[in-house]
Amino acid sequence: MTYHLENQHLKIAIALKGAELKSLVNKATQQEIVWQGNPDFWAKSSPVLFPIVGTLKNGMYGYEAKEYQLPRHGFARDYHFVAEELTDSQLIFSLEATEETLKVYPFLFKLQIIYTLKDHCLEVAYTVKNVSATDLLYFSLGAHPAFKVGEIAAAFNNYSLHFNKDTELKANNLKDGLLTTAKQNVVLKDQKLPLDYKLFENDALVLLNMKSDKITLLNEDDASVLEFSFANFPYFGLWTVKDSGFLCLEPWAGFSDFETHNQQLENKAGINILQPKETWSAWWSVCF
Repeated sequence: MTYHLENQHLKIAIALKGAELKSLVNKATQQEIVWQGNPDFWAKSSPVLFPIVGTLKNGMYGYEAKEYQLPRHGFARDYHFVAEELTDSQLIFSLEATEETLKVYPFLFKLQIIYTLKDHCLEVAYTVKNVSATDLLYFSLGAHPAFKVGEIAAAFNNYSLHFNKDTELKANNLKDGLLTTAKQNVVLKDQKLPLDYKLFENDALVLLNMKSDKITLLNEDDASVLEFSFANFPYFGLWTVKDSGFLCLEPWAGFSDFETHNQQLENKAGINILQPKETWSAWWSVCF
């Protein structure tokens, strides 16, 4: 099932599976902004990454003397959410722990994804609540929206990203999906990164120390195509597939295991911890 929402400027479509953003149309130009999930390159469009971001070492983690397995990016993207609240400007979807999730992730949680249209902007907010009255909740959460870059894939190299607070970037290298301590310098000129598929030959650019909280996609004339802002996501990823014509702008609260990690969840770098009944929230927005 797909849910729709629109205002004077924008219209969106959200699938119940994964509460995933499937369409974002700028009504002034009638242009689709979201990648439409061509399976020849990547079949998704904007999955939520929960309760982990990225890859676990050997696909498993340990917690309280037990071992659990989770696939890359967790399970929330593959579950059907509940449409909790629908208004003229907002859609709220939720996912809660079940007997099935408890087998791989032994925590009581409630995850909400909240889509709100505000003039020329779409805001996507996330809340994670620790439902337990007694136990801690360990989690990571990431957004993974993919945006079209140009009308044809070959136009990708004509675009660039402007970072509002960074003059240079350092990306941690990935090896078999795990983070290493080795870093590469990503050169910016006037706070801009020219897009090139070669940047992503070794998977995503993982930015653990980025200062920016707004990234602007610029076309070949240096005109703004979209502005992407975010809050309470301390880490960031950039990713694409060669010759696809899309770019993922990924604000994260968590990241893949380091290759030296001892696989104990409590010791996982970047993990978030919620006290009983405590709630965490973060958001990103895209404006035109």
